[in-house]
Amino acid sequence: MHIKLELLKGAICDAITSGLTYTEIDADKIADTMAIDALSEIKEIIKDNTKSDFDVVEEIVRVFEKYNIDIGGRHDF
Repeated sequence: MHIKLELLKGAICDAITSGLTYTEIDADKIADTMAIDALSEIKEIIKDNTKSDFDVVEEIVRVFEKYNIDIGGRHDF
């Protein structure tokens, strides 16, 4: 799993879907911005001590799904 490539793939799909055209795509800028957002969300989930470990993992998986990052088959149920 290559997180930057997964994030870039999501950004490209979003751009095509919305009909926007890009003359230049800065993959690092897209990936870094989305990665920071995802990590910030994960940090907040982990800081919440009221959640069970299972709930924390579930919420982190949802963050990955939100940003179209493939988590593999470990959580395929």
